[in-house]
Amino acid sequence: MSEWQLRLMTGSIMLLFALWWLFFASAPVFMLLLFALVLLASHELLAMVRMPQPSVMLLLTLPTWLILLQGGSLFAAMTLLMLLWSLATLLMVKERSMLAAAITRLTWTQWMMAWLMLFAWSLAELRHAEHGLWWIAGACAGIWMADSAAYVAGKRWGKHKLCPAISPGKTIEGVAAGVCCGAALATLIWYGQSLLPMPLALALAVIMVAASILGDLNESALKRIVGVKDSGRLLPGHGGMLDRIDALLTGIPLVAMFVPLVNN
Repeated sequence: MSEWQLRLMTGSIMLLFALWWLFFASAPVFMLLLFALVLLASHELLAMVRMPQPSVMLLLTLPTWLILLQGGSLFAAMTLLMLLWSLATLLMVKERSMLAAAITRLTWTQWMMAWLMLFAWSLAELRHAEHGLWWIAGACAGIWMADSAAYVAGKRWGKHKLCPAISPGKTIEGVAAGVCCGAALATLIWYGQSLLPMPLALALAVIMVAASILGDLNESALKRIVGVKDSGRLLPGHGGMLDRIDALLTGIPLVAMFVPLVNN
């Protein structure tokens, strides 16, 4: 089976699951699965960066995820996690010569974790907002379509590298195709559900897809720094869970910030 076929098969299964999760799962089940998703992504992040005692560090995320997913303060959750992880790092690293490297890895991990927490908080907020499921569906569909279109167009027509130092596979041609296709699909969903007029839906979709590309590059930069190709091996053809949601980490919060302006 070719890489593209494997990627397509895994993507199709994930799409079916995402549709069930969004439109048929009850609110408690939705939140439970979101909790499982962010825990898995947190585990991949800690393992990828090679933090000391990753299982201990993962356990320390539990109170912060509970705060967030029960509607608590995003700032409080982030602050608590920073304090817990910083204290744990200082206690677990015994040799002073290794402390600087551990603090550097902690900084990288905290940066990605902040985006992951913002994503989880935004998704939970959108789930409870008016027409929230359609806002989420448009955002996810647009971002995933952009990723797929960029991959196909980049493989077929890509000649000019977008950012070879961070992501050698990304091309300007692929990104252009991704923005066009992803923005078109998100616009179709939001306009079709009468959430926004066409020009505003298109503008938000273009900005969202552009932000999602930055999220993808953000994780790619971290993988370059730590010297790994994928965040994990959970999803054949796609890498790990963090690889699959990296673009959502910046795209979903942007939509979540916009929705209250429309609903009010």
